[in-house]
Amino acid sequence: MNPRSFLLSGLIAGAVIGLLGNLPVVNFVNCLLCLWVWIGGLLAVYVYGRFQKGQAGLSPVQGAGLGALAGLIGALIGAVVFLAASPLSIPLFNNLALLLQIEGDLPLGAGGFGEIVVTTLIFLVINLVLYPIFGALGGLIGSAVFKAQPATP
Repeated sequence: MNPRSFLLSGLIAGAVIGLLGNLPVVNFVNCLLCLWVWIGGLLAVYVYGRFQKGQAGLSPVQGAGLGALAGLIGALIGAVVFLAASPLSIPLFNNLALLLQIEGDLPLGAGGFGEIVVTTLIFLVINLVLYPIFGALGGLIGSAVFKAQPATP
């Protein structure tokens, strides 16, 4: 196993997880059992295989580890993306609630800075647990799907 390719694959997939899992509207896909995180685990194993160019692939345990690493990186990047996107997404979702005539207290009210920071920290703690788990499952599946093919002579 090449540590440089392993880390770089985890960083690339983690960035994808963090961005797609926390951008407004696109993040709704994550409501389907953290689908972006599963895809990120698969992507990490695929990118690792591309870096290795047909050399030995990852074992299932290594694939799960790579997926978990990507999930961990995705949770950290996702917290930054969520913090940056919240001032834009809160008014968007409040207007959507008005349009759909949803009444009652919304989870995020006016979206003051303190409220956004607290919400970001809560999501970070939850994501630091869930993202590595689902990323590991995606990496485990990816190691079975993207097995390295032996080079033909």
